[in-house]
Amino acid sequence: MNNCPQSNQKISEHVMTLITFLTLVPLVYFIPDFLKPFLPYNKWINVIASVGTIVPIVSYVVMPIANLILLRNKKSD
Repeated sequence: MNNCPQSNQKISEHVMTLITFLTLVPLVYFIPDFLKPFLPYNKWINVIASVGTIVPIVSYVVMPIANLILLRNKKSD
């Protein structure tokens, strides 16, 4: 029961998918190499740490900011 006026507006799933893809590509490319010197040599630990870093960045930083920007642009139209 969210009575927020922005909850009635919907952002295209295709746009959100594109934003997710464009966010994940550089993160998946750079974060494992960045974390490697700080972790013991174990591929599984590197993968778990990388995913554990990437998912919160996308979920709690990038997507809320993208939603805010897209809803503001949609609201002004």
